[in-house]
Amino acid sequence: MNRKLTDIELSMVCEAIASRMGLHFPVERWAMLRRNLVLAAREFGFHNMTGFIQWLLSAPLNKEQTDILAAHLTISETYFWREPQVFTALTDFILPELIRSKGKEIEERSDEIPRSGKGEKSIRIWSAGCSTGEEPYSIAIALHKTIQKIEDWNITILATDINPRALNKAVSGIYGTWSFRNSPSWLKSSYFHHNEDRQYEIIPEIKQMVTFTCLSLVEMSAISNANTMDIIFCRNVLMYFTKEWVNKISQDLFHSLSEDGWFVVSSSELSSQVFPQFTPVNFPGAVLYRKSKKESAHSLYSAALAKEEIQPIQPIQPFQPLQLPSTPFNPLQLLSSVALAKEDLQPFNSSTLQQPQAIPEETSADKIFAIRLLANQGYLSEALSLCNEAIAAYKLSSGLYFLRASILQELDKSSEAIASLKQAIYIDPDYIMGHFALGNLFIRQGKAKNAKRYFNNVLDLLSRCKRDDILPESEGLSVNYIRDIILTGLQTQESK
Repeated sequence: MNRKLTDIELSMVCEAIASRMGLHFPVERWAMLRRNLVLAAREFGFHNMTGFIQWLLSAPLNKEQTDILAAHLTISETYFWREPQVFTALTDFILPELIRSKGKEIEERSDEIPRSGKGEKSIRIWSAGCSTGEEPYSIAIALHKTIQKIEDWNITILATDINPRALNKAVSGIYGTWSFRNSPSWLKSSYFHHNEDRQYEIIPEIKQMVTFTCLSLVEMSAISNANTMDIIFCRNVLMYFTKEWVNKISQDLFHSLSEDGWFVVSSSELSSQVFPQFTPVNFPGAVLYRKSKKESAHSLYSAALAKEEIQPIQPIQPFQPLQLPSTPFNPLQLLSSVALAKEDLQPFNSSTLQQPQAIPEETSADKIFAIRLLANQGYLSEALSLCNEAIAAYKLSSGLYFLRASILQELDKSSEAIASLKQAIYIDPDYIMGHFALGNLFIRQGKAKNAKRYFNNVLDLLSRCKRDDILPESEGLSVNYIRDIILTGLQTQESK
């Protein structure tokens, strides 16, 4: 198992994976792919990589074997209410319009079809690449908040993913505190039961709204009645597929939507070249796609414009797949991957002390995502340990100190978290998220004066940015969103 796979072998494996599963592994991700293949080989019972690679390239994999391989090749990193501007667009504009249009359809058919009550009004939503379930449950919560008398509606939320282990967690509906980072406080308190060991279980009313199915987007024909979806979420999924599969999948998703249906991708995946058949619609802080003529899409855009002054739609940049690692879902297996990763860390070079130190590309892909995934699965001590190792090697990376502070906060070590954040902004005085996190921590400690100082620092730094810019390491939060949060908080403090 210690033999390192050659580039030729990896190239052949990548071709096989692409042809069978549609997944794309560029050269930049081969280091992580090597380690994940080692873990996969062990689970398949191979004692040497030569035999495993020969089998992988020649044997026709059955469904169970494909599921095992997928669990090692795909990442399961998400959280509730991700990209909150998208959910604001959903609850404030898209769902209200959809509810009105569905009600109008019922009224227009009332003279022809006898009314039967419950089930006449239906909404169908598909969360493609749902990972561990935070996204489809967030969608269900958004529906529950928006629709009055939701019991009178026939709601279908289909959630699919290629990783069966991620789906097992989704079906359980039990999450640690890490899954709620950057989510509004009401979400956890209103829709989850607090279990022991800082675990939260989603309430049955929301849980029963979602149906989970193990399915790859290359197998879309397996979904019956797929062409009746009102909304399709497909965020941070297409980046893992080959260009050919991205084009095919985007076409298939277009045909799976009903007329005037909505297509939601992440802010990093927006591209008029990849999705030319859709009409982009700009909302405050978010761009969504619609299957409709531009005139129809413009009407909802005008409603958003009337509610909040926003900028006109700007040309969307070509789609550039993100170079994210593929990490196995199982935390215990991930620990083995982390152990293998240690040898890749380069020693700290004191000659870099004059300026903040960027993390090498492979370390950024391997270490940071390994740390975040460990934390996401509740292995906070292990995540902290690995984070400390990374900081020891890269002492001037402000992002690592910020990540360590997030973990320390989850461990209820607020004082240590504050110290780590102060180290981050000492390295980079303009580190916006460091100042913002410090303000939040001081608010929780009841130190409003200290919090106000750091929040004012954030407002000063934000004044140099464009309002729709997405802040680094903010999990998709825009400049305008952060500013509004701070101003509202400061006003609340002053009114007390």
